[in-house]
Amino acid sequence: MHMDSGLPINREVLFLVIPEYADWEFALLAPGLRRGFGLWAPQYEVKVVAPDEGLVTSIGGFRCLPDYTFNHLPEDYAALVLVGGMNWWGEEAERVVAIVRQALARQVVVGAICDASAFLGAKGFLNDVDHTSNGLTYLKDKAGSAYTGEARYRNEPSVRAGNLVTASGVGFIDFTCDMLAALNVADAQNIAVMRSAFRSGMIPTGL
Repeated sequence: MHMDSGLPINREVLFLVIPEYADWEFALLAPGLRRGFGLWAPQYEVKVVAPDEGLVTSIGGFRCLPDYTFNHLPEDYAALVLVGGMNWWGEEAERVVAIVRQALARQVVVGAICDASAFLGAKGFLNDVDHTSNGLTYLKDKAGSAYTGEARYRNEPSVRAGNLVTASGVGFIDFTCDMLAALNVADAQNIAVMRSAFRSGMIPTGL
C-alpha cells in the first residue's frame, strides 16, 4: 500500500486522520512541507495515516486513501500530526493513544490541532507542558479530570513546547509556522514571509 517516495523514511511526516477530519487544519502545512511555497526546498514527504485501509472522508466531503494504518506504521518518521475533526471521542481515537505515547518517547515532533489537542488533554499528555486548544473552558470540559494542566494553558492560536505543538481549530496558520519551525524546514525569515502572505492575502513582492 505504501509507495516509495524516494526520500528516507525518517523524512516522512505522518498526518493522522479519523473520519470527518477537518480539511482546513493542515491545508497549509502539507504543501509547505512538500513544496515550500517557492520559499524553501522540499525536505519532507507527506503521508496519511487512518484507522484502516479504506477511504477516509473529511468534514468537507473530500476522500483520501491512507498510506498507513494505525496497526501498520513505519518504525521511523519525522513528525506525527493529529488532525482535528468530529470523531476524536470515539473508539477509533482510543487507538491513537499508544501511537502518541510512542512518538513522544522517541522525541518525534508531535502536532495536535483542534479536538485532537483536547484529546491529548483527556489522555494526560498536556499536564506538564505549555499548550493550547479551543479555549480553556472547552479543553477542561472535554478532557475531564485527567486534565490538570490549567496553569500551563496559553490563550494563543498555537503553542510550541519543544517537540509538541498544539493549536486551536482556527489557529492553523500559526500551527503551520510552529510545525515548520519545529521540523527545521525553513529559517525564521521565510516562515515569517509565509505567515504574512496568508494572513494578509497579498503575494509578497518578488515571490
